[in-house]
Amino acid sequence: WKKLFKEATIFELTSNSVCPRFSRSLARVKIDIDSSKQDWEHLHVLYDYFEKGLMSGDEFVSLIEGEVLPAWAHVLHSALKQNDPVMNAIKTFYIAWKGHIFYHSSNPRVQLILRSDSMVCRYFFGGLKTIQAAQESNQSLLDSLEPPHPTDCNYRISLMRRPKERTTQNDKQPSAVNARVEQKAPANEASFQEVVEAFATQRDITFLPKTGSNAMKDGKSVFMFGRKQIYFDKNVLFAFRPRANGG
Repeated sequence: WKKLFKEATIFELTSNSVCPRFSRSLARVKIDIDSSKQDWEHLHVLYDYFEKGLMSGDEFVSLIEGEVLPAWAHVLHSALKQNDPVMNAIKTFYIAWKGHIFYHSSNPRVQLILRSDSMVCRYFFGGLKTIQAAQESNQSLLDSLEPPHPTDCNYRISLMRRPKERTTQNDKQPSAVNARVEQKAPANEASFQEVVEAFATQRDITFLPKTGSNAMKDGKSVFMFGRKQIYFDKNVLFAFRPRANGG
C-alpha cells in the first residue's frame, strides 16, 4: 500500500476504516491490576501499525489517550480506593504500564511523540499523585483525583481536541523538536458527526445512514441512532419526533 499511495492518502484510509476498529478493540481490552496477566496484544498491534507508517501521529496518540489510558486510570484509582490496597502490586502495575506505553517501541520517534504529549504524561502524573494520596491516607485528595469514567472518553474526542491543545502549547512554548514531529503527524480534526458515531460505537448503539425515500431531510442525510432518526446541521443534532398516530 505504501508503494501505491501517498502518505496522506494512507493516513486518510486508516482514519476512515482502520482506526474505528482499533478503537473498538482497545476499548474492550480488560485492564488487569496484576500486570503479569495483562494481555498486551492489541496495544502491541497498534504500535506495530504506527511504526510501519500506516497511521498519523495524532491518530496513534489519540487512540492511546482516548481508549487505553482512561480505563487504566480507572482501574488504578479503584484499586487504591479499596480498604487495604496492596501497594507493591499497584506500584508494579504502574511501572509496567508506564514501560509499555513509553518504551514498548525502540523507535526514538515513537518514544518522543508519546513523552512529549501533555495528555499522555498527565495521565501518568495523575497516577503518581493518586498513589501518593493513598500512601498518605489523604482521602479528600484521592477523591478529587478520580479520573473520568472510560465510557465518557474515546479517541474521536481526543482527536478533535488535539489540534487546539497543540496550538495552545506552541503559543506558550515553541519547540523545534515538536514542530518536526508534527510534520510527520498531520492533524485530523474529527467532525461532530464522527464524535456521535464514536459515542454510539462505545455503547453498542446502531448508527447507520438511512436508505429509501426518507433518507434526506432538507438536503441533510438522515441516520438511524438506535431506533431514533436523526440528522446533523453543522454542529447540531436534530431528532425526529414520533407522530401522534405512531407513524
